[in-house]
Amino acid sequence: MGTRRNLADLAGALLGRGGAAGAAFTRIARAGDWWEYKLVPVGAMFYATALVIGLPLHVAWPAALLLLAAIGSGAVYVSVLNDLADREEDAAAGKRNGVAGRSPILIALLIALPVAVGAAVAWNWRDDPLRLWPYLAAWVVFTLYSLPPVRLKVRGLAGVLADAAGAHLLPAFLATVIVFRFAGIRPDPFWLTATGVWAFAYGLRGILWHQLADEAADRAAGVRTFVHRSGRASTIRLARYGIFPLELCALAAMLSQMPSWLPLLFLFLYVPLVRHKLRVFRMVAVTVDPKPRYLIVLQDYYDVLLPLALLLACAWRWPLDLAVLVVHFGLFPRRAIQFFGDLWRIRPF
Repeated sequence: MGTRRNLADLAGALLGRGGAAGAAFTRIARAGDWWEYKLVPVGAMFYATALVIGLPLHVAWPAALLLLAAIGSGAVYVSVLNDLADREEDAAAGKRNGVAGRSPILIALLIALPVAVGAAVAWNWRDDPLRLWPYLAAWVVFTLYSLPPVRLKVRGLAGVLADAAGAHLLPAFLATVIVFRFAGIRPDPFWLTATGVWAFAYGLRGILWHQLADEAADRAAGVRTFVHRSGRASTIRLARYGIFPLELCALAAMLSQMPSWLPLLFLFLYVPLVRHKLRVFRMVAVTVDPKPRYLIVLQDYYDVLLPLALLLACAWRWPLDLAVLVVHFGLFPRRAIQFFGDLWRIRPF
């Protein structure tokens, strides 16, 4: 009966029948951990590249759909695979695990289905090494990160680099290359470098934040992460004085190439909004170190304001791109609702 119920939940989720089934699939695939936080920055790189080279987004929707399938399938795969590899450690640390207690058949399907989608995408790119090999590399990194005997997750710096590359650097690289390829334009090395450095630095901040937040649980389970090996204070200094400045330099390089002033204007508006939010909600701004009532610096900008600015800039040049703006926030509404809800509550103007 348990196996049948799990299979029914999966089938219902995939077919869109019933909120309970969809919620079950979301929990197993941990979609809440990556759907907006990982896909929105990749989408922003897609929009930014289209704006820089003058490609209307409403024309490039087939490329955007393929990118979503490519990155989304990889995210489901790595979420299930990572939980599968972490079951014993999560149980020892008392952490939630999406596949714990699930049917082996269900777990196999949740791995096989995204692999099938990824294989179809790779086949579509078989004649283009600039898209194919980075995409395949992301899947290899995902696998080596989770599975023994390599299991980069517990190998200190290698695990941090692998997570940042697989979850941010390679998807951002794909997003930019896909736009150039769709437009029939040779990729710009400066733009690829700027977006790649930004994505990699932001990804490093993200994985270090997670390791710092999970430090106690990882120690209890005997998981030797980078934070465990290097120490909390050293990790925070590295992120604050090394990684974050590099991220800001790359962001400045990207903004310098954009033909619209909106992304920069929204960044300037973000600063006083954050200061007001910190004061009203009595929060603490952090770059990487979790604290009570924390606010991660620039996260609201990357998740909400930057995509909004890019989409508005595109719509200003090509009015039909307003439809893309609607689709974007229809697919990724949670962070926007949270941000503008907070903005309404503080009412700074």
